[in-house]
Amino acid sequence: MPLRGAEVISAAVDVSKLEPADRDPKKLRSTAIKIVIFMVFSGIFLQYSYLQYQKRTADSERPSLEAKITETEVDLLTADGEIRNLQELKGKVTLVLTLSKEIQPESRPSLDALREIMDAFKDALEKPVILIFVLDGSNTAPEEMAGVLAEYGKEPEVWRVAADDGSKSSLRSFTKTKLRFNQMPIEKDGRFEYDTRLVMLDQFLHVRGIPDSNYGWDFATVVEMEEKFATAQKEHPEKELMPPYMTTPKLRETLITSIKYLYDNPNEKGQK
Repeated sequence: MPLRGAEVISAAVDVSKLEPADRDPKKLRSTAIKIVIFMVFSGIFLQYSYLQYQKRTADSERPSLEAKITETEVDLLTADGEIRNLQELKGKVTLVLTLSKEIQPESRPSLDALREIMDAFKDALEKPVILIFVLDGSNTAPEEMAGVLAEYGKEPEVWRVAADDGSKSSLRSFTKTKLRFNQMPIEKDGRFEYDTRLVMLDQFLHVRGIPDSNYGWDFATVVEMEEKFATAQKEHPEKELMPPYMTTPKLRETLITSIKYLYDNPNEKGQK
């Protein structure tokens, strides 16, 4: 006759010889203290390691890695009627922006910075490529897009890509989900609302931001901070106000330095 559950346990273990555990409060307290000490020292070590890392990278000119574009096989029809693939931008540093055919005031801070940046590389062997998503552009009338930032050249020096509401609506989503623009462009009351920042892609199509920071190249926000600070100074001249942590000249110079860094260190470990 097979044994039932309780009978199996009784047959396997002779519980008659078991004794209650001796709970020594001193030993338990000692163990708890050791665990606490271990946790404290582990926290101190991690904090020390992080501070040392910050010190090593604080002066680095290497732009921070914001995102890797995983969807790189993207065909783009440019204003000259040619189909180009995003992969063609590999090996180059690219500055990406969204615009309408009629330049809106919100875009001026980024465009003013872009003018300074491109001027800094006018005599360089390697200079940035510009990729523009023209929000009201049309592939049926590409000549209407040809004048957008024409001062910087024609395709393929400057890529002008229509991102209208028709067949190219997916490109609006692409700018937000892949290129890290903060908002998807929308048309409201006859004008566009869109993210006016510059986005920088390195030679491996990685989105790069300000060195040692999670912030991108948002010149419009910096200009707004500068204007608010100037207004506050006028309204409260008796107060000692803290200036903005970032200024337009500083952000512009940082972007120029970052582009030079990427071109000077194309095969740096960890960059690919």
